[in-house]
Amino acid sequence: MKSFSQWRFVRETDGGLAIWGLIMVLTICVIVGLSMDVANAYKVRSEMQVAADTAGHTALLTRLRDGKDQAIANAVTIGNKNLEESKASGAITAADIVFGTWDATAKVFTPDPNSTSAVMVTAQRNNARANGVGTFLLGFVGLKAWNVTTASVTETYRPDCLREGFVADNLIDLQSNNGFYNGFCLHSNDKIQVNQNNVFDSGTVVSLPNTDNLELPASGFTKNAGLLEALRENFYQIRIVDRIPEIIASLASGAATYKPDYITTTTVETISVTSNSKTFSTADFVQGHMYYVSCSGNKTLKVAGNVTLKKVTVMTNCAIDFGSDNILEDVVMGTTNTADDSIKWASNFQVGKNDHCATGGGAQLLTMGGMKSAAALMAFGAQLLAKKIINFTANADGIEGASFISGDTVSGTSNMTMGLCKSGMEDNFEVDYYRLAY
Repeated sequence: MKSFSQWRFVRETDGGLAIWGLIMVLTICVIVGLSMDVANAYKVRSEMQVAADTAGHTALLTRLRDGKDQAIANAVTIGNKNLEESKASGAITAADIVFGTWDATAKVFTPDPNSTSAVMVTAQRNNARANGVGTFLLGFVGLKAWNVTTASVTETYRPDCLREGFVADNLIDLQSNNGFYNGFCLHSNDKIQVNQNNVFDSGTVVSLPNTDNLELPASGFTKNAGLLEALRENFYQIRIVDRIPEIIASLASGAATYKPDYITTTTVETISVTSNSKTFSTADFVQGHMYYVSCSGNKTLKVAGNVTLKKVTVMTNCAIDFGSDNILEDVVMGTTNTADDSIKWASNFQVGKNDHCATGGGAQLLTMGGMKSAAALMAFGAQLLAKKIINFTANADGIEGASFISGDTVSGTSNMTMGLCKSGMEDNFEVDYYRLAY
């Protein structure tokens, strides 16, 4: 009798390759199936991350305007709107939107329902919510759906350049023999022109979207010490300029939104200017009060020389003309006048209290037009906001705490000294910016 190995069908090799091919096909199908399941999970996770990021931005953006509950509702709506195509309804719920604070150093989020500075959004697709990410091949071995979770932290911040520095949407134009110290910032969204013999201290920032738009004389960086090290590429949407009409209207009405703490009254006193022969003095503006000065025709609100104004707000539709040797301390003055020199001043004009960067004492000037100065502007915790050009001339010396922001141009000449305070600017008008923290 023949042994098993002697039978022909045992020795025959025909068809062996087909069996090997079948094994390979099955293996490839398994690998492809697994890849599809994993790739789909990562795809969905990316979509959820975008939705969580968008929801976080929405929550912070609308928190102050609409309140916490409505901000959360807005965030849920927008977040899930981004997930409609993947049919991931319920991935973001109201419970997934948590306000709090963000420690950038430790990278720790701390919940705080009263905070408006940060928010964490968690997007979840899992079996508990009946919205897990379905599988194909893995379903045959019992894994019907992936549980996918992602989180996002969005925080508010305020760019240092918009807190202290010279910021212009179009042009910053500076001449010679100026000193910029202690991290002072110069930023333009278009072009910066600098002459020679300027000094840029360590930590100073000179930024614009394209550094090729920095215009220098032939001496270039050689005659501008520290400029090369200070140069950065950056862009800011200068949103505070768009708020000027709102701020002026709010203060003119006596609303609490922008009212400084040093104002003690609740009503706005109205003064009418019927003749350009009228000149205002300290006695016309009582400390703790709010004023609206109304001009007919082309009348001007004139402030006499050697006048010190303290703890008042003055809104107007007049052009404002300050005499020489004026001082503003804890003062907000704003005009809707759109002339190029809607706020102008003579020599030795001091904006803010010379208190070496102490808390309080600052002053803010706002205009829908431009500003123009004579020599010797002194700024101590001062904020100048203008839709048009801010133009100041030589010898702007002793500056400690200056924020000059223009929707057009900031133009200065020579012999200026600009320094960074980091304090004493508490009453600046600012808007929040938003960024992903985690």
